[in-house]
Amino acid sequence: MNSSGDISGVILAGGSSRRLPEADKLSLDIGGAKLIERAHRALRTFCPEIIVVGDGGSDAELPETRRIRDSRSGRQGPLAGLEAGLSASSNDTAFAAAGDMPFLSPELAVHLCELVEEKGLPAAVPVYGGTAHPLCAAYRRDVADEISAALDGGTRSMKEFLASLGQVEYVEYGLERFGDPGLFLMNVNSPEDLERAREFA
Repeated sequence: MNSSGDISGVILAGGSSRRLPEADKLSLDIGGAKLIERAHRALRTFCPEIIVVGDGGSDAELPETRRIRDSRSGRQGPLAGLEAGLSASSNDTAFAAAGDMPFLSPELAVHLCELVEEKGLPAAVPVYGGTAHPLCAAYRRDVADEISAALDGGTRSMKEFLASLGQVEYVEYGLERFGDPGLFLMNVNSPEDLERAREFA
């Protein structure tokens, strides 16, 4: 894996679990590690700095990690978490991931970050099965300013924000070279997802 500069890792850990009975799904065990620990380990392979936004998985062991909260009142969703994470980043490029992704591909993450760095893009986002995955994507740090403006204007949707951003690189073809996209882009949102993740782990 290569990158022209240091990359900050941002793990979004503020979401609630609506379809799982557990109060804190990021503390669920997947193959001997908590869900958020698996995401953290993937990012540690290439990120010298990792920032966790939110309280999810608060009992997990995440060495050399800063934990922060977004500065918005009320629950304003992952866009507010991304704003906080990018604003707190020390590096020009950041990779943002949801904390409930147990099989993140470091190789894919670095590739997306390289696209942002080499092309001067605001963001690079994978697309699989016709669905974009903005919570497994690379961002330029100064996108935080545009997120702030969008949130102030009432935008809450990641999809809507990306549409307004322009020049976003959507990466759909060639994802298979990083493994099974259906696996490394999966989120654990339901009991069925949890069972599948544990089987693969």
